[in-house]
Amino acid sequence: MTKYKLEFRHRPSVSESIEERHKDFLRAIGDLGVPWSLNDAFEVPPIGSELVTSVSLDKLLPVGVKGRISYALRDQKYLQDDAQFDDTLFIEFTDSKVDYSYLLKVVFPVYIKAFGSYRSALHDWSVTRSDWPLVLEACDATKKDVNGRDGVFRINAANYFDKELCFRAFEKGPRELVDLLNGYVEEVCEFEEGVLIVISYTPLSADELLSAGDRIKSLVV
Repeated sequence: MTKYKLEFRHRPSVSESIEERHKDFLRAIGDLGVPWSLNDAFEVPPIGSELVTSVSLDKLLPVGVKGRISYALRDQKYLQDDAQFDDTLFIEFTDSKVDYSYLLKVVFPVYIKAFGSYRSALHDWSVTRSDWPLVLEACDATKKDVNGRDGVFRINAANYFDKELCFRAFEKGPRELVDLLNGYVEEVCEFEEGVLIVISYTPLSADELLSAGDRIKSLVV
């Protein structure tokens, strides 16, 4: 049984309140219908004196699917250009709990747009876990956020990178990345002024993802 994690990351700004950001997200996913529209009445707790406020989505998602949405403190003295200060949305599930193709073709792009993501991915958890020590090593060596706002360590099963991240990670714009990857993945297209890359709309094994991700990354770096 394969465990997956959907990841959506947004660069917060002091110009947008948590409350408005959250309302905009729920409004934008409303047409998906239950369960992926969540519940337009659910709220996140006031952040108060905390640095992050978050709420579980477990009761709003299908049985066996877990999720959490988190928003960072809107304070210029606190926010930095690093992924640890991101707003985040994570959804975890196994391959038996969701319609994989529907999730990637319909839900994934809607959530990217709704959350204002600068990067999003569908992770095979076993691959991500095995990458973690290598990511830490690369961060220490380069002093950069190599798998956050500064770079892309691995091309996952499904991916979105906004224009800024495309240039930071690959020194290429979205259009150039589309041209380089066209024909090598099941779908690659410009989306929300960034690039959407889907290796396959059907599940692949961890070994297949590792091989495909390495091959695809070699084409763009």
